[in-house]
Amino acid sequence: MTSIQGILIVGFVIAAIFAGIVFRAKLVYRLVALLLFLTATTLIIFPDLTTAIAHALGVGRGADLLLYVSLIAGIDAALLLYLRIRDLAQKITRLVRDVAVRDARKPGEE
Repeated sequence: MTSIQGILIVGFVIAAIFAGIVFRAKLVYRLVALLLFLTATTLIIFPDLTTAIAHALGVGRGADLLLYVSLIAGIDAALLLYLRIRDLAQKITRLVRDVAVRDARKPGEE
């Protein structure tokens, strides 16, 4: 094992622990984080496996395959975050509107 592999594995262990803390109540998210951690660790320990998978899928190099997968995952994450933010903004708007209607007063009333 090279030093970079050790550093990467330690980094992924820290990320997996952090994900376990952040997603403590959501089992599905914790399982996804664990799956990503195990996949990343496997690909770090066996880097030639990435190239073999890339060749099986018709991609020239393993690094290119990782780039493509990362690009798709990044776009997906950005879209999910956008949808979540938009949903939260709509909920806040409804809440503010409901509070304003509930607390409305007649003119001259204080």
